[in-house]
Amino acid sequence: MKIKAKKIDERIAENYTKIKIGGTAEIIYGDHVIKCKNRFTRYLMSSIVVFIANPKHHLGYIYLSDLGYTCAVGMAYGATARIGTDTSTYTSPDMSDLVSKVDKAPNSITRRAIKEPDYTLYIAEFVFTWNSGTLPNIYEGATGENEIDGKVGEFGVYLRTDNDDWQTGVSNPSRGSFIGANQGMIPLGGADVRLASRIASRDGAFDPFEFYGSIDPLTFKWRFQVAIV
Repeated sequence: MKIKAKKIDERIAENYTKIKIGGTAEIIYGDHVIKCKNRFTRYLMSSIVVFIANPKHHLGYIYLSDLGYTCAVGMAYGATARIGTDTSTYTSPDMSDLVSKVDKAPNSITRRAIKEPDYTLYIAEFVFTWNSGTLPNIYEGATGENEIDGKVGEFGVYLRTDNDDWQTGVSNPSRGSFIGANQGMIPLGGADVRLASRIASRDGAFDPFEFYGSIDPLTFKWRFQVAIV
């Protein structure tokens, strides 16, 4: 099977706004090969969303003989967000961090798992809030202490993710990471908090804006959606 794909530098100006969840199947018997599309159910969508939205399952304990009891964790374990001031760089899949990150963590994070009554849409929602006084003043011509010359041009969401060191076509993968003593296991290789999503003004997601963090709070809401369309 050949897969046609553009090089990253040929796609750098495109908008990577969706993860399309799709799948195919093959039925093989004798000399017959039947190729077909599959359909997904609410249970797969729910599992994906909950794994992203949950940081820890307090009731789901597993026993490790040398460490005692510990609990399983999800991708939201250690989740955080950052803002940045870059306004000229397109987002590409190979990015590992914001371009010009302001390294101030949000003061609070609220997570929600949402589903539509007809089971066609599942959402993992994160609400990140920086209180007034947490972020610096960001405006063009800024020169003062705790001020940055420029505009807010990018947001990043950081989730506990796989380190992506596996080779394509690996058979029967068995990946996992022990996060720490009494903290949990996660079915991801080299699991750590990494950039999972970038929302950038250069991609046309929003217009860059000046922000006075010394007096104003900032709220950033991020959603991951799985839908049947």
